[in-house]
Amino acid sequence: MAKKKNTPTRKSNPAPSAKVPPITQKKKTATPTQRPNGSTAGFIIFLIAFVLYLPSLRYGYVLDDKIVFTQNTYVKMGFGGMAKILSTESFSGYFNEQKDILIGGRYRPLSLISFAIEQGLWGQNAALGHLLNVLLYALLGWLIYHTLRRIFPALVGGHWALGLAFLTSLLYILHPIHSEAVANIKGRDEILAALGAIGALYASWEYAKQKKMSWNILAGIWFFGGLLAKENALTFLAVIPLTLYFFSTTPLQARLANLAALSAAAVAYLLLRYWAVGHLLSGGEAEPNLLNDPYLGLSWAQKYASIVLSLGWYLRLLLFPHPLTHDYYPFQIPVVGWGDWRVILTLLAFVALAVIALRGWRSKSIATYSILFFVLTLSMVSNIFFNVGTTLNERFAFLPSLGFSLATAWLLVRFLPEKIQKNPENWNSLGGGMLVILLGGYFLKTQIRLPDWQDEYTLNEAAYKYSPQSARANLFMGVAIFNRDYATAQTAQEKLTLLAQISPMIDKSLQIIPSYNNAQDFKAGLAGERFVLDKQLSPLLQTFSEVAHQLPGSANMQRFLPWVAANNGNPAIFADFCYRTGYQYLAKEKQNYTEALKFIKYGLQAAPGNPQLTAAQAEVKRQAR
Repeated sequence: MAKKKNTPTRKSNPAPSAKVPPITQKKKTATPTQRPNGSTAGFIIFLIAFVLYLPSLRYGYVLDDKIVFTQNTYVKMGFGGMAKILSTESFSGYFNEQKDILIGGRYRPLSLISFAIEQGLWGQNAALGHLLNVLLYALLGWLIYHTLRRIFPALVGGHWALGLAFLTSLLYILHPIHSEAVANIKGRDEILAALGAIGALYASWEYAKQKKMSWNILAGIWFFGGLLAKENALTFLAVIPLTLYFFSTTPLQARLANLAALSAAAVAYLLLRYWAVGHLLSGGEAEPNLLNDPYLGLSWAQKYASIVLSLGWYLRLLLFPHPLTHDYYPFQIPVVGWGDWRVILTLLAFVALAVIALRGWRSKSIATYSILFFVLTLSMVSNIFFNVGTTLNERFAFLPSLGFSLATAWLLVRFLPEKIQKNPENWNSLGGGMLVILLGGYFLKTQIRLPDWQDEYTLNEAAYKYSPQSARANLFMGVAIFNRDYATAQTAQEKLTLLAQISPMIDKSLQIIPSYNNAQDFKAGLAGERFVLDKQLSPLLQTFSEVAHQLPGSANMQRFLPWVAANNGNPAIFADFCYRTGYQYLAKEKQNYTEALKFIKYGLQAAPGNPQLTAAQAEVKRQAR
């Protein structure tokens, strides 16, 4: 028997239409028991995000925290350093000069200012820094919900907890790929940039709805703040107009006025950036370094095929976030060509996304919007337009993952129910089960990943496990073991055992990147430590010879050479090594007379009056003049 329509006790849950009512239309309201409660739902999102990352309050400073906080001169000045932070490139406070180690430099003063305020009020307090990150992340989840709630209002018969706004926000805050941005204090720039970008979207939507210029001005202010946090907020210069075009009936004139406000904020930021840094996003020339330019020396085909592979890696991590690691340095993501099956599969995936986006453009479908949101926000960190310093970073997916979360929510509560609406009860059970598994899996994976960020050792241990092809991960694991265990080892045998454990890690690092200077220097240091313990000269000189051919100015080698010269037990062998390395290789082959003279000097220290070295010294000094 047919049920009466429009009765308050109706229990059926027909699948809602995928088309969202424009904001100028009168919205249908939910039944009293299902009316969405914005305050309650927003608080739930905030609370879940806060509880999810609460364990991070026990963690310390790790990774790049020293660059932006603990060893940043301007940040350590507290309130007195703010002028310097605003007027210089963001790494200048660490290097005490502008080095431009990355193309375009970096200008992200907002997070550094927040660190300077922390320093001025409480000093270096890692627990407080983590607490602020967690609170800001929870606030972001709250803001995302309230923004999406306006764009995707609840429909008749649908419970607010299964609405697009709530479910998208929940999926977003629980996604494990965000663990790096939240659990690493340095990741605050990602959170602040997202807050600025989403805040600008919220204000732009309210301007479109209310036509009050104050909202338009506020949109520009929010956007400018997001840009001061991180450059990738620039992508919302396209995302916000796209959102208004898809989901509102705002007149073109109002949308152009909003775009003008956002553009003014972007121009102001770029001018400020140029004044502080000296060039725009892709300006300047960075010193060639594979660790800061992973595509250095590759052909055009290799470079862009490898970039496509990294874009596929982002898709894989969003779909299945395991394993997670902070280290995607060369060559964790391998160099590939266009014939690699993974590249072909990635191309097919993006072609499929493009087809879906094109098919839904005219109808302004949520699927199309989600895809465009993902692609636009990912574009700036894709390496396609300019080098971002690494092949991939999980924190780079911080904004793009919102498009992915919206697409996931849409599939679960709009698209799939429509496809099987003949039997909605079956979908209720199936869809609910899928949601529980997905959200539970996200929560569990995040909790498993978080302890990796506890300290430098645990973080490097995880990277060594999950980034075995990264030269940096292998080196840093060796350094972490040395720093934690070697200094506290009680006996020579314990130290030799640790050196035997560390050495293969450094060898693998150099096997991956032979020109990795930090690894070469550490290798020389390990050889010196081993010689102090076992007095075996031949393996020491073999290692020093290898290092001298790659990094003759190695600080560790120069530190140990005087000691070896005085304690080698076989002056003739050591003198011969100094002659071959200093004179025959560095002076005659490389014309590096400064370093050549150092080796010759140490040889003469071990064997005073050695005629071969004496003649070599005179010849090198003559050549150096």
